[in-house]
Amino acid sequence: MAIQDTPFVYSGQGPVMIGRYDPVKGKPDNGFLVDLYRIGCGTRTLTTTVSRETKTIMESCSGSRLPLAELETSKSLNVALSLVQFNGRTLAAALLGSAIEQVAGTVTAEPLPSLAAGDYFTTRHPKISSVVIKDSSPTPTPYIEGAHYQIESAQHARLKLLAHPATHVEPLRIDYAHDGYTNIPAFTARNVERGIIFNGVNSVGQNVRVIVPRISLAMSGDFGWITERPPTEVGGFARVVGD
Repeated sequence: MAIQDTPFVYSGQGPVMIGRYDPVKGKPDNGFLVDLYRIGCGTRTLTTTVSRETKTIMESCSGSRLPLAELETSKSLNVALSLVQFNGRTLAAALLGSAIEQVAGTVTAEPLPSLAAGDYFTTRHPKISSVVIKDSSPTPTPYIEGAHYQIESAQHARLKLLAHPATHVEPLRIDYAHDGYTNIPAFTARNVERGIIFNGVNSVGQNVRVIVPRISLAMSGDFGWITERPPTEVGGFARVVGD
């Protein structure tokens, strides 16, 4: 029996990879996809839905305008992907942005906004350490941690001003070091054609490999930054239209 005639039941899982469509650098056997990366192992669903649009041509001889022929006007493949584990690149694509790697470094004399006792403030970069705060007087007055300011979260760079010294000159300036992190500015990326490769692991029969090139990823629905529901699902929607 030919492989294509072998019946099987499909109940699958398996890794999903996302890549960038590039007809110059890519190869046809991989859907011309480059820069492939895995999106994690928390994929809840991956579905494809084929749709077909037609136009009916009516005859003009009988006087009854009966159907004469059906013309196909378009074909499309809708791809839906939902996941609860993802990385910065996938989240950036869902937010129509780019994942920018910020390397570790140091910052000197970053100006702070005008602050009163009890105000919170943040620095430009998160994951901070070695914090030094001074005012802008000719001989800068140092601020003492625990007396003048408090670091509530070094990971988020969230600080609180407790009090000013007896005299100070605005603006306050802060020196600090920071670790590397990923920055995702939304709505900064052009529409980049991507594609997916799914390595289906079938628990009851034949395994499959699914390649869908030339899709435009976007988030469908909302993203729950704070929610009482189970882990938030990042939804993806793509459409592939036949030539």
